[in-house]
Amino acid sequence: MEAGVHFGHGTKKWNPRMAPYISAKRKGIHIINLTRTARFLSEACDLVFDAASRGKQFLIVGTKNKAADSVAGAAIKARCHYVNKKWLGGMLTNWYTTETRLHKFRDLRTEQKTGRLNRLPKRDAAVLKRQLSHLQTYLGGIKYMTGLPDIVIIVDQQEEYTALRECITLGIPTICLIDTNCDPDLADISIPANDDAIASIRLILNKLVFAICSAILAVRNPQTIPTDDVSKTQIGEEYGPWVPFIGTLFLFIFVSNWSGALLPWKIIELPHGELAAPTNDINTTVALALLTSVAYFYAGLSKKRLGYFGKYIQPTPILLPINILEDFTKPLSLSFRLFGNILADELVVVVLF
Repeated sequence: MEAGVHFGHGTKKWNPRMAPYISAKRKGIHIINLTRTARFLSEACDLVFDAASRGKQFLIVGTKNKAADSVAGAAIKARCHYVNKKWLGGMLTNWYTTETRLHKFRDLRTEQKTGRLNRLPKRDAAVLKRQLSHLQTYLGGIKYMTGLPDIVIIVDQQEEYTALRECITLGIPTICLIDTNCDPDLADISIPANDDAIASIRLILNKLVFAICSAILAVRNPQTIPTDDVSKTQIGEEYGPWVPFIGTLFLFIFVSNWSGALLPWKIIELPHGELAAPTNDINTTVALALLTSVAYFYAGLSKKRLGYFGKYIQPTPILLPINILEDFTKPLSLSFRLFGNILADELVVVVLF
């Protein structure tokens, strides 16, 4: 009750179908039956727990100002997708268009991170940056969504009616936080509660998020935690399959560097020389650099197909020879940088000890 969950709308603004969920009238305001709220909230938590334990994807929708921050915070905690600014018509029913926009958004983010936008003419860069800002505002919460969600959680049925109708059209199960002016029959599970109070919205979402997180922790393989965390927060979920490759290279180089710097390899004599750390040989670093370059080329070609080669004529076709030469010299420069780092480690150890 402290969160104000029980306060409904005025008695003049109500839906008669909400009568079973109303316990009283007080000072011209309907009072929501909290027993019903607790019951349906429990059912919703059971549903999301079961779905999360089976790896289902969730979308949380709440675009009004009072709900926006709570929706984003809850979705980030539960690693869910969310929409908290404006619901674009056809976001789910016209998924092909939405997916095209998401690809454009990811490409622009990549170009911004790599600095390619800054190398374009100012006018072109300004246009692309405005597009990126617009896409970030409206699609930022679903940037890693690769398909339709399995369950949609909606805050305020009246405000998000378009989203609800799209879910009904596609047969996507919905959980709605509904006030006394809503229709409880439209959603699969309707949770009667105050949808105008921030504390009430946050309380309901926190309960659902706790159920989702509990399910994920209960069934999650600990070995996948680093992979999932890195892919979703650092390089993007679509590049998740490359995390084991990157992690293996990192561990190999890390262990080899420290073993070359700290272990007394030179005291182990062999008939034809002495032992050394694996990366203490320029041939090893060249091999690692070539392997990384081939993997980088393959990843880019797999994602963009023939469009990948368009980078060679950016920002102007005049730079085509230089861009091609850059790709051919990357393995050489990378191998020398890595080899130089290893020698630097050994020099530091010699100076210190």
